[in-house]
Amino acid sequence: MNAAASVPGQALRESDRAALRLLVGEAVRFDEPMAPKTSMRVGGSAAAYVTLGETDRLVALLKYCTQERLAWTVLGLGSNVVVKDEGFPGIIVRLQGGFTRVEVRGTTVRAGGAAPIAAVCREAAKAGLEGAEALVGIPGTIGGAVRMNAGTKVEIGELVRSVELVVAGEDVRTMTLPAFQYRSSNLDRSAVVCAAELALHAGDRQAVQARLREHIARRNATQPLELPNSGSVFRNPPDDFAARLIEASGCKGMRAGAAEVSTKHANFIVNRGGATCAEVVQLMTRVQKTVKAATGVELEPEIQIL
Repeated sequence: MNAAASVPGQALRESDRAALRLLVGEAVRFDEPMAPKTSMRVGGSAAAYVTLGETDRLVALLKYCTQERLAWTVLGLGSNVVVKDEGFPGIIVRLQGGFTRVEVRGTTVRAGGAAPIAAVCREAAKAGLEGAEALVGIPGTIGGAVRMNAGTKVEIGELVRSVELVVAGEDVRTMTLPAFQYRSSNLDRSAVVCAAELALHAGDRQAVQARLREHIARRNATQPLELPNSGSVFRNPPDDFAARLIEASGCKGMRAGAAEVSTKHANFIVNRGGATCAEVVQLMTRVQKTVKAATGVELEPEIQIL
């Protein structure tokens, strides 16, 4: 399951550009470079890039995409995704404004789909709510996390009580509780997560905040945050870890152009400067083949290629 809603379709036409200007006005930019908007810092441009902060405009945009059968996707903080060097031919949507709001209500945290996971964890800890602190190191948004059931020591699906959606082509939000599996959910690819409610537990505020700081320190010490990367590249296979298999197969430090398997954490590919999406994909393929030959395990990608 992709980390973001992503619907294939036709490339943007000139008539679509005019229609989008009428539909969302200055919220749309055309031929927008996407490398600066992704954490790997590689890839080409989006034919159209739309930033929206209101549900009604999101509904209208997705209706248009559905009617015209246009390719579209939602981009969160740009982690867990790489844009192809030739660019994305359709519309990339970035949620902002009200979609980033985080509210604490008793032991429930309601977070907009574009709210950073780290911000949600910090607000929960500030309120003395425990259960989410292990998620603080995940570099994405609530929407993407729910869609792919992101997790570390805890998966977000274990905490989700309800999810608010806009389904492309429909008029109103719907509420659901998705079914979750390891790094996946049953959310339809045409559904955009507008918000989610997490059920947490009351705890000791100081203890929760201390655990939060410990998780942040551990992430900083073990992940190559000093270089552009997209987070974990491959899913962990059953009863094992992708990083362990990659390191045991001798792939640490392996390079394709300026893309490199991190020497700090083997399940990260870093951009040493000027890497292309093609180099990242080439390196991923080499790692998969090497690990398969050495261990017999076929690694499945966790990052999404747009």
